Amino acid sequence: MDDLLNDFLAETAEILAEAGGAIVAWEADPADRAQLDAIFRLVHTIKGSSGFLALPRVTALSHAAEDALDQVRRGNRPANAALVTGVLGIVDRLSDLCALLGEKGAEPEGDDRDVIGALDTEAASADAPFEVAGVPLRRDDDFSAELQSWRSIRVPLPLLDSVMTGVTDIVLARNEFARMLRESGAEPSVIASFERLSDSIAGMRQSVSQMRMQRIDKLFAPLPRIVRDLAQEMGKKIAFQTSGGEVELDREMMENIRDPLIHIVRNAIDHGIETLDDRVVAGKDVTATISVSARQSGNQIEIEIRDDGRGLSPDALVAKAIASRVVTAGEARALGPKERLDLIFRPGFSTAAKVTAVSGRGVGMDIVKANVEKIGGVVELRNEEGRGLTILLRVPMTLTIISGLMVRAAGQYFAIPRGAVREILLESGDTVRIDQVGGGELATVRGEQYPLLRLESILGREADDSDDVDDRALVIVRPGQGQSYALSVAAIHDHEELVIKPAAPMIMATGLYAGTTLPDNGRPVLLLDVQGMLAAAAIDASEAGRSHDRTAEAEAEAMAARNAVQLLLFRDTNGRIRGVHLSVIERVEEVPASALFESAGRVQAQIGADIFPVHAAMLPGGGGAQKLLRLYDGQSVLCYPIAEVIDIVRLPDTVQPSAAPGLIAGVVLVGGDPVELIDPYWLMEHYAAGAPAAVLRQPLCRLADDHDGWGNNFLAPILRGAGYRVVSGDDAAGEVPDVVLCLTEGEVSRQVGGDVPVIRLRTAVAAAGPEDRTVYRYDREALLDALRRQVGGERG
Repeated sequence: MDDLLNDFLAETAEILAEAGGAIVAWEADPADRAQLDAIFRLVHTIKGSSGFLALPRVTALSHAAEDALDQVRRGNRPANAALVTGVLGIVDRLSDLCALLGEKGAEPEGDDRDVIGALDTEAASADAPFEVAGVPLRRDDDFSAELQSWRSIRVPLPLLDSVMTGVTDIVLARNEFARMLRESGAEPSVIASFERLSDSIAGMRQSVSQMRMQRIDKLFAPLPRIVRDLAQEMGKKIAFQTSGGEVELDREMMENIRDPLIHIVRNAIDHGIETLDDRVVAGKDVTATISVSARQSGNQIEIEIRDDGRGLSPDALVAKAIASRVVTAGEARALGPKERLDLIFRPGFSTAAKVTAVSGRGVGMDIVKANVEKIGGVVELRNEEGRGLTILLRVPMTLTIISGLMVRAAGQYFAIPRGAVREILLESGDTVRIDQVGGGELATVRGEQYPLLRLESILGREADDSDDVDDRALVIVRPGQGQSYALSVAAIHDHEELVIKPAAPMIMATGLYAGTTLPDNGRPVLLLDVQGMLAAAAIDASEAGRSHDRTAEAEAEAMAARNAVQLLLFRDTNGRIRGVHLSVIERVEEVPASALFESAGRVQAQIGADIFPVHAAMLPGGGGAQKLLRLYDGQSVLCYPIAEVIDIVRLPDTVQPSAAPGLIAGVVLVGGDPVELIDPYWLMEHYAAGAPAAVLRQPLCRLADDHDGWGNNFLAPILRGAGYRVVSGDDAAGEVPDVVLCLTEGEVSRQVGGDVPVIRLRTAVAAAGPEDRTVYRYDREALLDALRRQVGGERG
């Protein structure tokens, strides 16, 4: 029973790891019946095996998940986010139970009604409170609908290593025997027998390699679940993508990079991806993107983690490093651009503003770097501040056998991975033309141009005198998607099955080699890193732009995208979905409800030291926080209260305008649903009517003979509200006033100049006669009109 239980635990662990990613992928496309059937079979397998081993808790949990999925298959219940969350909860509980089973050897007692109850039809009928963007598990091959065979035996890793070493020796012996047959001129029957033996060895080699090798999509499987859970927790919308899942990596190597990869993805969600409001301000799509891809380059696997978040700020990294005493100010000034970014790899360094459950303790990227370097890998950063960060992990495959092309240069032989070779031609052939362009060379093959690298120049060696110029060959190399170049070599030798091992650290540090091998002649040969040579040559091998038609088309598409009007979709406080041009939004502000107040019949908001008008008929009820769109016309700000930001979309070409001017300018269809368009012109026009306009200079008004303080207490507030500066007596600090208001009916006690107009105020309501030019001091309109006639300063 112990052996059966161990087999069950190993089988279930693989099923649960596969099921987690598959369930999240199915959530992105609930209509994918093949995906649903595959998940159903995975859960059914767990239920059947647990029933045989008498594990009632595991059986009950898997049966509940199977029943819920079966109801979806029969069309009796919808596939919504709450259902997916419930099934994932059962997957988590099963993982916990299996861990305890492995420790104690028996199923622990307990009650699972909480997670089973979460799958109840009524409880799971409502949508989740926050809808996460689609997190599809995109692979190069579709998820198989057929349940794979889980029958297996457990084999110690040292035994696998021994078998692999034996097969390696057999391949090397076969290569040497093949060379001896060629040189001896053996009979055709002997050669035919050897070919059959060679095919058998190749099949055995592939099978043994697969014992330790595993598709890297097993490494990617838990990532969609991690992204989904963290996105919900942090209120972010993230689309997750993977590619290159068919690449194979040593199982032990895969275990060593599992934790660093998960940490980098979690770090990207926590630090890299901005909040919804910050992405709106930056003009980005509300739905962020994180992509993880893998590819093979010689004896290395490259895993790229890319996000379109805020990226890294080198200046902020330096400031934080100085504040954390990671470096001194003097050391920081001597750092170059790359060294500034590499500060995140310093022990104890963290960019987090506060410690959270996800990150912020300063034990992250330094551990990632140490773990990757411990297995002979490297970590590279490619930063675009404000646009995103790419982290590249290069790890060795440890031991593998690949098909290689043997070439000669500078009197020595080198190997090139056959998978990177696109074409082989003679350099002197009629279809090849080589031109000198600037300081480099350009090879044109049948009208298609490639940058030309000469292997001797890349290696820093002189061409061998014995090499025949007419035999020089061009190898068209494609190191990665979207890249290609021509490599000039002295001669092509042969194709061989090569056993690749890591070279000495000093050799690998050059970046030109991916490992070492022993071909059939018994002389060690270095395997060239086709991507590393490109980096050493510092040339652009991008295929983009080689065709003028493709370039023009790409530029036209980019111009159309730049000229497209972006629309911010939001949910209004009344629950309606509305939109407004993104270009008029200064930022999305979140303020406490107490910051909004009502004054003079209008709602206003205090944000910092400023007060802004708010488009609202009354104060919003309840406490908490209030989101405000800050609309800006270049001079003034108007706040528009909303419930939540939904997305940023392209404004459709067809707009149904409103019948009359007002808050709603028209209606458009976005995704088949009607969306009301806010008219920012009408809003600004409506609220600017009661606001004082800005002037370059406010006129200065001096109050003369204000003996009892009436002018300062009663008159000055009126004048300031109308756009005047007010001083009393001789407080003008040498500045000549634009007008003097005399508060007595006699002569002004102290003249300020004969050309300064004077307005006298009287205390009596009626004028003394037709020649009386004074103004009754409580006649607001007459006073402001007199000021307007004298200096034109009134703005009310």
